Amino acid sequence: MMTENFSRSDFSDLPPEDKMGFAAPVTPAHSLRLLNNYMRTDLLRHIHLHVHQMKDGNEPGSPLHYLAKSLERVVRAYDGLNLFECVTRNPFHIDPDYEFDPEQDYLHDLKLMRHHLKFHKRTIRDLGRYR
Repeated sequence: MMTENFSRSDFSDLPPEDKMGFAAPVTPAHSLRLLNNYMRTDLLRHIHLHVHQMKDGNEPGSPLHYLAKSLERVVRAYDGLNLFECVTRNPFHIDPDYEFDPEQDYLHDLKLMRHHLKFHKRTIRDLGRYR
């Protein structure tokens, strides 16, 4: 049985290509789908909030830039602070029956956000080479 804080041991109905959210995101929409489905805490809402603030404020940049900046802000705000007492369960998680553990899920989500941020920064850097 997996010990990923899930209440079930059969993950055959979860998309294997998603790699539990740790797949390489290929577009901002793909990244958001993975984050929506696999983040375990409500830190997810902060990502969406920052993206919408940038979009509504007509900040320069593409959706990729907005998402990377948003992830960076959320990770920077919460990483190393252990504010797991302040988080609640992500209501959009792909497995509604998983067993919520704030401390472990908080750490999981920070790791997942750093994973996506790494790919987005790499993509932005690579796109800059072609200008």
